[in-house]
Amino acid sequence: MTEGPTDLDSLLGLRSVKRSFFDQYRAAESRLRRSMHALDRVSGALVRTAEGPEELMLSVLKVAYDQLDAEWALVALRDGQLPSVEPRHVIVDPEGRFVAFEGRDLAPVPEGLPKDVVNVLLAVLRGGRSAEVADAGGPEAVTVPLILHGGVIGGLASWRHPGRQADDIDTVVLRILAAQAAVALHNSVLFRDKEMLLARAEEAYEEARGHVVELSRRNSELEIAHRELDAAHRQRILDVERSRMARELHDSVSQLVLGAGMHLQLGLDAVGDADRQRPLLEKAVHLTDQAVDQLRSVIYALRTIDDGDGRLSRLIEDLCRLHVPSTMSSEVRVLGDEVPTTPGIEHELLRIAGEALSNAARHSRGSGVVVTLDFGDEAVALTVEDDGVGRPQDLRGLLEAVRTGSPEERHGLVNMRERAEMVGGVLRISGSDAGGVAITVVAPGVGGLDAAARGPVR
Repeated sequence: MTEGPTDLDSLLGLRSVKRSFFDQYRAAESRLRRSMHALDRVSGALVRTAEGPEELMLSVLKVAYDQLDAEWALVALRDGQLPSVEPRHVIVDPEGRFVAFEGRDLAPVPEGLPKDVVNVLLAVLRGGRSAEVADAGGPEAVTVPLILHGGVIGGLASWRHPGRQADDIDTVVLRILAAQAAVALHNSVLFRDKEMLLARAEEAYEEARGHVVELSRRNSELEIAHRELDAAHRQRILDVERSRMARELHDSVSQLVLGAGMHLQLGLDAVGDADRQRPLLEKAVHLTDQAVDQLRSVIYALRTIDDGDGRLSRLIEDLCRLHVPSTMSSEVRVLGDEVPTTPGIEHELLRIAGEALSNAARHSRGSGVVVTLDFGDEAVALTVEDDGVGRPQDLRGLLEAVRTGSPEERHGLVNMRERAEMVGGVLRISGSDAGGVAITVVAPGVGGLDAAARGPVR
C-alpha cells in the first residue's frame, strides 16, 4: 500500500522532510520576506512622486540607507541631467541626517566625510561610466546607476555598516530602486513642470482677461472720442463757413447798405420840410435802418471768433469794424478785470453797443468813437462816446418825447433803453469828455447788484 503525500508536502511542495530541505525552505522564506519588505519600502518611496523630485530623492535615499543598514548613503544627479531638480545630491550620515552642499536647507556637511563617499559623488557629478562610479566607491559600497532612456543620469550608493554584509538581495533591491527612481524623478519633474505651466497659464489667462477688459474699456473710450472728434470736426467746418458768410456780409453787403443809408441821410438833410421828396427819403432811410439792423442780427448769429476768444471786449471790437466807417477812428477800453457776464446780458449789451456805434457813425459828424467797458464787483458799465456835434439834452428830450409820438428817428434810443431795462439795467445820456455825446448802460455784473439803483435816467 502506497502512502500518500503529507500536508507538509502539499503546502511546501517538498519531496522530502529531511532536515536539509527544511533549512533551505526557511532560508528561502526569510529571503522572500526580506525582499517583499524591501520592495514594499521601494513602493512607498516611489509614491511620493507628486510631492516633487526633491522629496522623492530623499525617500529613495532613505530606502537605500535602511536596506543595507548602511553607515553612509548618497544619491546624486549628473551635471546637465534633470537641471531643475535641487538639491543635485544628498548624503545620509551615520546619524541618519540628510546633508547637502547646496540647493536645500539641510544639515551642514560633516567634517571628515569619507574619501570613498567623496569619490563616488565626484564620479557621478562628472558623468563617469557606471563601472568607474562603482570602483570609486570601494569594496564596502553597493553602487548602482540611475538610468533613464538608456542613459545614465546619476548614481545611488550605499556603504555597509560595519558587521553588516550585503548580499545579492541588497544589490537587486538597489537596482530596482534606482531603475524606478530614475523614471519617477523624470515623471515628478514633468508633473511639477506641468503644474507650474498650468499655474502660469492660469495667471496668463487672468492677465489676458484683464487686458481684454482694459482694451474693451479703452476701445469704448476711443469710439466715444472718435465720435466727439467727428462732431467737433463737423462743427468746426460749420463755424468756418459761418465765419466766412459773416465776413462776406460785413465786408460787402453791410457796407453797401450803410453807405446807401448815409447818402440817403445826406439827401434828406439837403431837402426842406416842404419838399415833396422828403417823405420818400425818410421812408428810404427807415428801410435802410431796418436792413442794417437785420443784417446786424444775421451777422451776430453767424459770427464765430476764429481764435476762440469770446470776451465781450473782443466782440465789441468786431462791432466797431462792422459799424464805424473807415473815415472815423474807434477804440475799445477795458477798466478792471474782465469777467464773463450772463449770455442774456452780454447779448443785450452787444445790441446796445451796435446801436450806439451806428448812431455815432451816422449822426455825430465826429472823427472818432471810444467804447469803454468798466467791470466792477457787482455791475458792468458800457459807455459809447463820440467827439461829434450832438447835444445830450436834445437826445434826452427826444427820448422823453416818445410818449407823445414815435418818429422814426427816435427808435434807436428807445430800443437801447428797453434792452437795458430787460436785463435790469439803466441807460444814461450825458456829455462826452471829447465834446460829443456819451451813452452809458449799467447792467448787473457778477455780484448781481440791481443796476437800476444807481439812479434815474437823466
